[in-house]
Amino acid sequence: MSNKIAILLATYNGEYHLREQLQSILYQTHSDWHLFIRDDGSTDGTLDIIKDYASRIANITIVDNAGEYTGSAAGNFFKLLHFSDYEGFDYISLSDQDDVWAPNKLQAALAYLSLDRAGGYSSNLISYDNAMMRTSYIDKSQAQKNFDYFFQGGSAGCTYVFTREACLLIQRKTVNITTYKGRSHDWLIYAICRANDIPWVLDRQAYIFYRQHANNVWGAKSAFSGLVSKFKILRSGWYRDNVIWVAENSGADVKGVEVFERVKRNKLVDKFYLLTIVSQLRRSKRECNLLVLILLFLF
Repeated sequence: MSNKIAILLATYNGEYHLREQLQSILYQTHSDWHLFIRDDGSTDGTLDIIKDYASRIANITIVDNAGEYTGSAAGNFFKLLHFSDYEGFDYISLSDQDDVWAPNKLQAALAYLSLDRAGGYSSNLISYDNAMMRTSYIDKSQAQKNFDYFFQGGSAGCTYVFTREACLLIQRKTVNITTYKGRSHDWLIYAICRANDIPWVLDRQAYIFYRQHANNVWGAKSAFSGLVSKFKILRSGWYRDNVIWVAENSGADVKGVEVFERVKRNKLVDKFYLLTIVSQLRRSKRECNLLVLILLFLF
């Protein structure tokens, strides 16, 4: 296997940080990659930046959006995932527009995938906020549970690397989805792989500097603002709705049919059942405790 990687970069109004991310990709110690960039209708200088890089770097391709704008990061990524069958590539890697990759990011992912003969990979991250002068380690690598993919993704999607075979499966599972607004591409990708028995590995190391700023779609917010934001989302019913949406579009509704039916019915007896198996629904003890509160009051 040549270990050739297709890197998929979704952009939208990212001029302030895009150059730094592109440079970090150029500095990768694993050099057998091709970068595909799709812009979702930027109105700032993003297009000028990617055109400049594509004109100078042979292994960068701008994907024509044909004037179609999805209005969401998830929609943009799935447009990228569907635009090609990636013949000749062994792996697919996702990239945000505003992070910075460590030079060995791709090399480490390939080594981990090879060691465990896995089809999907994610890692931990270092979150940093220049304005607040703060960094933190984001740990998403706890041991997988039987049904964690119903209730959470593997990590941030920007850490994901998966095989071409997994990519083709993702394409088949998502071909009929018409909108991704309010959805999470990383959660759905992880669920598709787990629900269809594609081995997934979670790396405890962190190879991405996960930039936090005012325009993040998702992210590691401050303790107070993060709690307020998450509480509003939970109160809106988004979380349970997304669990159902992810399950129906990944195959999890068949793989874990009893969990799915309990979530969908959402009666008191169903909540009690989910509480009895909560340790199998999310990976960390802290997340399980939080899920208990969600199931009792906000589900």
